[in-house]
Amino acid sequence: MADRAQTVSDHEIHIKYEDQEKINQFARYNSKLLEIKDDLEGKNKQLQNLKDATQDVEELELSEDSFPFQLGEVFVEMSADQTQEMLATYKQKILDDIKGLQGKASGLEKLMKELKSDLYSKFGSAINLEYD
Repeated sequence: MADRAQTVSDHEIHIKYEDQEKINQFARYNSKLLEIKDDLEGKNKQLQNLKDATQDVEELELSEDSFPFQLGEVFVEMSADQTQEMLATYKQKILDDIKGLQGKASGLEKLMKELKSDLYSKFGSAINLEYD
């Protein structure tokens, strides 16, 4: 009986308030990182759709005088050049959004790495902070 009680006390870890705050901060960063990765996935799909649309316009440019282009809930007839310009504008906006999200993600990953290093140095294998 005494051995069992001693074994339990050997594995008990006392966490300071500051350490708990770091663990909570890591969890918040992890949650935000997952949101950003979801947003990046959506932006990459949008970018691929725009690339496909650009290719379709280029293929049909010789046989069509105008193209329907959706602006909000309305379709507008545009020439091939106007359509390509609009697609290029949207592609650039999506690329800028992707770049911004990637910057945010790398910043969060850096902060998470620092917290992870600090917490693992204190708690070793008693804590699991894997975020992937």
